[in-house]
Amino acid sequence: MNKQLYKLYDYTIIVILLLELQPVIFQSSCSASMGSMTVETINAEQLNSSDHITISRTTLKTLAKQQRSITINDVSGTMMVTGFSNILTSTTLNASHNGVILVSETITLTLPDPSSVLGTTYTIKKIDSSDKVVTISGIIDGESNLQLTEQNSYITIISNGSAWYKNAENIPATTSVDQTYKTNSLGMTFRLIPAGTFVMGSPSDELGRESAETQYTVTISESFYIQTTEVTQGQWEKVMGSNPSYFSDCGHNCPVEYVSWNDIQSFIATLNAMGEGSYTFLTEAQWEYASRAGSDKAFTNGDISNITADSNLDVVGWYSNNSSSSSHTVAQKQPNAWGIYDMHGNVWEWCLDLHGVYPTNSVTDPTGASSGSDRIQRGGSWANDARYCRSAFRAYGDPSYRHQYFGVRLRLLNTP
Repeated sequence: MNKQLYKLYDYTIIVILLLELQPVIFQSSCSASMGSMTVETINAEQLNSSDHITISRTTLKTLAKQQRSITINDVSGTMMVTGFSNILTSTTLNASHNGVILVSETITLTLPDPSSVLGTTYTIKKIDSSDKVVTISGIIDGESNLQLTEQNSYITIISNGSAWYKNAENIPATTSVDQTYKTNSLGMTFRLIPAGTFVMGSPSDELGRESAETQYTVTISESFYIQTTEVTQGQWEKVMGSNPSYFSDCGHNCPVEYVSWNDIQSFIATLNAMGEGSYTFLTEAQWEYASRAGSDKAFTNGDISNITADSNLDVVGWYSNNSSSSSHTVAQKQPNAWGIYDMHGNVWEWCLDLHGVYPTNSVTDPTGASSGSDRIQRGGSWANDARYCRSAFRAYGDPSYRHQYFGVRLRLLNTP
């Protein structure tokens, strides 16, 4: 099994086997290592597994009606091992399959209507090295019938209630096509955002609008990679050796905060020196383009109806109305249409640009003011009302200033 993949999840695994054409579900405590796992405390016997499961039918019969907890490292979900004849009683997925799905042999897995499984995540991984093909029937990120062809190739997808989106993927290194997602060894995942043109700023009738949000047309001339979440405390600590966060008890998967723009410059320089690739800040225009994900509304999922507490924002962001006065683990709210999390709320995100007045004409790839001292911040935070978490809202601050509201997400320039 792919050990690195499993570090990304926190579920409980249910292993489904076939016994005389009848599915048997069992659970127990276990430990795991690369390529194998051992399940213990099953009538004093052990269950060993690499890609497939071996256990006596007698023991399975004895345990068929017993349920116990099973944990492999920090992995959770439903694991379907297809090395047995007719193991899958159905190839149409549903909410109960939330988690990791290991697949061998030629098979077609059919995705359910996303509206029926809101928030469900599937990681579908091909585990054999044969010429067999795994087809995923359904539309993911606008593509239909995606296929996994190489051993250990996988995709992670999530339903936002209206469509399926990729959240991570591993495709063969031999491909010449840009990967939709790239993940480094620190667990930072980056999504490829397509080039395009959009209207930056807000319309004059948007509730909570500020005068600095005058609309103008922006062209993003090249696709770029944006981190799908804010930089986490765990990622920062792996690079810098310490965690500066005010909410350090929140955990390694919470956004790093209490960092200044200057602190982040040092973080980026250290990260770039590690051989993990080349990284930088997002420009303000790239940030708003990615936040909107094709929407022209106040939030990625709709308009704002109340400047303090808003029902659309409740779905996609942590802010003053639902945060309980603290930051929260990243990627817990619904992603936007491009699979990006927490663009509204949680922590403010420092951008590259110096603060300045928007131009009045159309611009390609703007990078902010040519002079000044304050740097742009975007997205709002756990402490702010809804109006400050809109896609168009602009904040700015001295680059040396730290606060428990301030964090960052990165742009990936290239990989080693």
